[in-house]
Formats: sequence, C-alpha cells, structure tokens
Amino acid sequence: MIPDPHQAGSDELQSHLEGEGLNVRDVHGAILREKDDPRDGYEPIPLWLVSAFMALVFWAGAYLSFYSGGFQADVFDPVQVSWAGGGAAVKGPPDPMVVGKRLFTANCVACHQPTGLGVAGQFPPLAGSEWVLSGDWHGDNHLIRILLHGLQGPVQVKGSTYNGAMAPWKQLKDEQIAMILTYIRNEWGNSAPPITAEQVAKVREETAGQTEPYTQTQLQAIPAIKYESAAPPAPEGQTAPGGADVPPPAPAGTPLATPAAA
Repeated sequence: MIPDPHQAGSDELQSHLEGEGLNVRDVHGAILREKDDPRDGYEPIPLWLVSAFMALVFWAGAYLSFYSGGFQADVFDPVQVSWAGGGAAVKGPPDPMVVGKRLFTANCVACHQPTGLGVAGQFPPLAGSEWVLSGDWHGDNHLIRILLHGLQGPVQVKGSTYNGAMAPWKQLKDEQIAMILTYIRNEWGNSAPPITAEQVAKVREETAGQTEPYTQTQLQAIPAIKYESAAPPAPEGQTAPGGADVPPPAPAGTPLATPAAA
C-alpha cells in the first residue's frame, strides 16, 4: 500500500517507491508525457492589431513621402506639398488655415482645446471671443502683442473673468504667428480679416522693449488698430456710381485707423 502523500513525509514516500522498484522521476516523467504541451504565447496575432499596424506604416510612409525633402535633413518644410526629386521641392502657396491649424495644434491646443472653447474657469475660449475678433475696445494690434509677449492677470472674456498667465510666443516667426492668428480668427464660427506677417513684424519692432507679459489694463491703454482685409481688384474699366473711377484697393494689412502707438 502506497502511503498517503498528504500524511507521509517525502522521505517515507521515496523509500516506499524505491522498495517497490519505482523511481519518482520515472513516475513523474510518465505523467508529464501524457499532458498536452503548453500553448501560452502561441496564439495568433489579432486581426485588428495587424490592421492597425499596417495603417500606421502606411501613414508614416505617406508622411515621409510628402515632408522628407528627399530624406535630406536640411530640407524639411511644413508647407511643402510634395517632393519632386532631383533636389527640388514642389510647393504650393501655404494655406494659413492649414498651416495655422498645424501650429495651433502643436502650441496652443493644450489650453484652448481643439474646439476653441478653452477650459471653464482656467483658460479662456477663442470661439466668439472679443479678443480674437477685435470687438469692443480690442484691436488686432492687441492680439498680436499678446502672442508676442504673453498675457497675465485677470482678464474678461465673453462676460467671464479668467486669472492666469499666457506664455509669450515671440520665438515663433512672424509668418507662423500670422498663420495662427488667421486660423483662430476664422475657425469655430469666427470670421475676421487675416493677419499678415508684415503686421506681426511691425508690432514686433514696436514692442521690442517689452519684457513682461501684458495685463488687460495695459492693453486697454494702447489705442486699438483694426486692419481691413485686402479687397479684390476691380475689373478693368469698372467705375463707381456717378462715373468716378473705382480707386485701387488698399494693400493687405492697411489699418482702418492709425492712432499714435502707445
């Protein structure tokens, strides 16, 4: 009779099996050979994971194809349309709404959100904001100053008060700031004239001595300048009512009023 393994010690069980001419290793080996091989780690890869991986590879290839500049490290251009090879990039005119959205997503979306609604009580909205659309006392020049040098302290936006700080973005190029501002002024239902790189450059020059972020009080003391959009040229021979020639349109970025800068 084989001792109960739960009551007998291992030495007693070993002695009994050896007395019967059996070896514990042989007994266990026979039992193990009757079991199926382990299958953990041999399951097929899920189809959805394979599909996701292939989609990622396709996107990466397309991105490199459009923006790699022939895989030259010094050719990357975010507004490049395609690469023609032979050392020449084929470009289209940069679309401020496309490039502006890309720059906004990279630099501003964490606070103001993809919807432009901001975060209640923390970050003010851009959609319908009088600051963005130059409503009330706000001017286009105020908006450019904020992007260049930042904003701090309590501010009123759409009837709510926000008390925080916005970092300056003067490290961005004039064209980049202009595209961001043009984008936010014409997204989420907003509609306002575009901001040009020339306008940003002029404000940057005028405010070169600004070392601290603006406050709302400081901006209110600066006369507002609101720029008009560029009007399309009148057809040849067109005249205004009364027979007067239609004057040529004002250049893009011409201010509606030019009060003395503070």
